[in-house]
Amino acid sequence: MPKDLFTDNGGSVSGRTAVIAAMAVTAAAVTCLGAAKLARPQYTALLTENGIAVEIITSAETIEGFVAEQRAKLHPFDKITAAGVNERGIFEIAVERAPTVTITDGEITKTARAIKGEKVADLMIREGFTVDRCDAVCPDLGLDILDDCEVEVTRGFPVTVRIDGEEHRFLAAGITVGELLVRERIALGAYDELNVSTYDIVTENMVINITRVRLETRSRTEYVPYDTVYVDSPYLAMGEKRVAVEGRDGSVTVTTCDKYVSGVLLKTELVDTTSAEPVNEVIECGTAFAEPYSKREGNFTLKDGIPEKYEYVLEGKVTAYTAAEGSGTYSGRPLVIGSCGVDPDVIPFGSEVYIVSKDRTHVYGYAVASDTGDIKGSGVLADAYMGTFADNYDDALNWQAQYCDVYVLSVGDNSVFWG
Repeated sequence: MPKDLFTDNGGSVSGRTAVIAAMAVTAAAVTCLGAAKLARPQYTALLTENGIAVEIITSAETIEGFVAEQRAKLHPFDKITAAGVNERGIFEIAVERAPTVTITDGEITKTARAIKGEKVADLMIREGFTVDRCDAVCPDLGLDILDDCEVEVTRGFPVTVRIDGEEHRFLAAGITVGELLVRERIALGAYDELNVSTYDIVTENMVINITRVRLETRSRTEYVPYDTVYVDSPYLAMGEKRVAVEGRDGSVTVTTCDKYVSGVLLKTELVDTTSAEPVNEVIECGTAFAEPYSKREGNFTLKDGIPEKYEYVLEGKVTAYTAAEGSGTYSGRPLVIGSCGVDPDVIPFGSEVYIVSKDRTHVYGYAVASDTGDIKGSGVLADAYMGTFADNYDDALNWQAQYCDVYVLSVGDNSVFWG
């Protein structure tokens, strides 16, 4: 049986004593009245408090009557309810005590009863406690009071925050360093340094040092000029030049990071170095008597307009021709500008030649002996291919027939690729 539920002239008795007392009253009534009918009906009530149940004999027919009859000691915030009659015909009555809360504020301790489910903040106001934003309350003011508990108030104590030597004093309690800085709207930079952790709980007379740190990244680029390289080209006329490769300056980029502490440059660190090599400008200088018609690439060089190395040179008439698109050669080699027809008994198929007119005004250039036709016995040394009939007929007319030097750079094996 819960304590202090029933009282006798202001004194509390236990549930067991109350049951015995009720039983004694009933026995006395039976003794006095004998077999006579009782003046008031008797009931059995099942009283439950905090999970403990006790049966009590009562003549009350209402909760109010039961409380008055038993002289129950109830707090205004206590809750007593009747659940009705159970399967045994016994009235069930339940008592829910209001939570008892002990409030400690420094040297002041006070015990109070709370309404179950009310906020800690509401209890504090009702009991006359004023709490500032700098104070700490545990449990938190926003929590509900459900059971007996203790509420402890810690009044804000002084905390010093130094920012680059400038002091600021605040009152705080029960919060972390980070929460204090947020509360006081003190923003931390990404690289600022603290003498404590933002997760540390503030303590009385704590000194928080904030050192403002700023990092600045700088990049400096120095350019490396390119050189100009001149190379001979057998595909250009003497005196002509052509930029084969555009020059591009190189560069070296140095990235550093400056660290400023409290506005003063403390140190500079190297972060990265990147470089790009310069690209030399390549200028081709012509070495041919005139710009060669054939731009077919071959392994040869010219000096004073003629090949530096060759097997032998032939003199004779060189004509020009065109062909339909898709035409081939007698030797089976591809027909491209830079192909020529020959008498294979004079210049074997596969031979590499260089053709230039005797008067040096016409240069066909490098070619591979690939075709034949009606050359044998015609008095023609070579027939230079100028391209398709549709696109290059005029070029062939302009060439007509030139008396030329034909330099044989390498002698072919006269092979053909039929089938």
